[in-house]
Amino acid sequence: MLYASDVKKADAVVLLLGPDFKARQKKAEELLAQGLADFLIIPAYHKITCAHGEEPAQPAVLAESGTSPEKRRLYPEYYEDTHLELIEAGEIMSRYGLTSAIFVSSPYHMRRIKIMVTKLFGDKQNEFYFIPTPYEKAPANIWEFTPSEWKKLRREYGKILWFLIYSIFPRPSAN
Repeated sequence: MLYASDVKKADAVVLLLGPDFKARQKKAEELLAQGLADFLIIPAYHKITCAHGEEPAQPAVLAESGTSPEKRRLYPEYYEDTHLELIEAGEIMSRYGLTSAIFVSSPYHMRRIKIMVTKLFGDKQNEFYFIPTPYEKAPANIWEFTPSEWKKLRREYGKILWFLIYSIFPRPSAN
């Protein structure tokens, strides 16, 4: 029911925002400590750092990137925040010449993130990995779901459906 992929060394860990950001951040930091990536990208903050915390050497400026209020206006209002974060992650990766990534988020969000990443970047199965944080509790078996977990799952499938509907339309240029 919940989605995760195998993981291999990648250029970057992409950390997506959410209600329990600390749980996601902890998993991202573990992946970096294990040497599975050289960079951490937090697209919502328009931020990229090297695995050891310092800023990467080039390019020098990220100020033009991101989903700032000015740039946000370039996209339709119905775009999901996660979608905008993934667009930003793609722009940062492109700017730094990064071609592979491990996406970290909530266990409930991973299937939607995989669908969005595949739609945005193509089906590069050997270059993108999807790892939910184990620090946000999510039952592995459908019979263990509580009513609130069913609600989260319904919301996620609603967001997937909404993304699939609006992604039929051409994406406006961010330039």
